[in-house]
Amino acid sequence: MERYIIFIPADGPCRLVPCDNGDICKLSTLQQLVGGFIEVTESSLDPTWAREPVECIHLIVNEEGLLHQLPDNPRASSLYILGDRSAIVGNAALMAGHGEDLIGFPKLVCRAICDEWELEMENGAWND
Repeated sequence: MERYIIFIPADGPCRLVPCDNGDICKLSTLQQLVGGFIEVTESSLDPTWAREPVECIHLIVNEEGLLHQLPDNPRASSLYILGDRSAIVGNAALMAGHGEDLIGFPKLVCRAICDEWELEMENGAWND
């Protein structure tokens, strides 16, 4: 089954990014998406959104986003469970946590999440 992460840029439409190795993305892919070292933060989404047994759903963000004064990302901030950050800045990626792995979602799960949180997707995101 092909899996995707939901890429939530600070500006512009969101997009689906296919996982590198079936279920997961390489660290280098995640670093490229967020523009630097990654930090794994908790999202406000209940694990049941994944529609499979996972421990949690994470937002992957730039660890030094505030230091680099990256732009606010209100869409990612609305999915963030307030912890040690006041808001999410810069690009973010949404993935599930399964054990020690970060895994993508099937396309139907991506669509359900994006519809519920009104994440504007790039044209053709749902074409098969």
